[in-house]
Amino acid sequence: MLAALLALACAWPGALAAPAKAKPVITDIDGKIHSPFASAKTKAVVFLFLLRDCPVSNVYAPEITRIHGDYAKKGVALYLVHPARDTDAKAARAHAKEYKLSAPIVLDHDHKLTRLAKVEVTPEAAVFDGKGRLVYRGRIDNLYADFGKKRFKPTRRDLRDTLDALLAGKRLAKRTTEAIGCYIDFSNDKKNDK
Repeated sequence: MLAALLALACAWPGALAAPAKAKPVITDIDGKIHSPFASAKTKAVVFLFLLRDCPVSNVYAPEITRIHGDYAKKGVALYLVHPARDTDAKAARAHAKEYKLSAPIVLDHDHKLTRLAKVEVTPEAAVFDGKGRLVYRGRIDNLYADFGKKRFKPTRRDLRDTLDALLAGKRLAKRTTEAIGCYIDFSNDKKNDK
């Protein structure tokens, strides 16, 4: 009986293959549905986490808009993610307008994307390659050396460097840098979700 089952499994390709890991499907604040990992043209997916009332997040708004503009046509899908429960679509839209943010905006009140990306601070970026593997998590650049210690200009551009390497076809090992900013509030999450 066991031999018959093994023969059947070998004759049916993929019969014993592990199921593919589910890729997130997200809806932005305008109701548009995005499948970030579904297109073969997508070389990288960036989830950039922000809080409306985080001064560090807001300082980065011009650079975030530049990154979106510079990489969108190169196969990089960038999404702005608001993990704060007190940010609704109206508030997120007003924030984007005030700071001239151009990327699609997603609310993540249940912290599913936040947990997927393993972020804790804003602003913090999570970069996934085209196959959905997390290859980078951390700061946009090193403009902030520490809390309250801002450089005149950054000397390392970690997010851009990661995207440039992916676009150049380099295989990346997962890398993490420390993001400086405002902590995401997980206090109301269900204990069994952690």
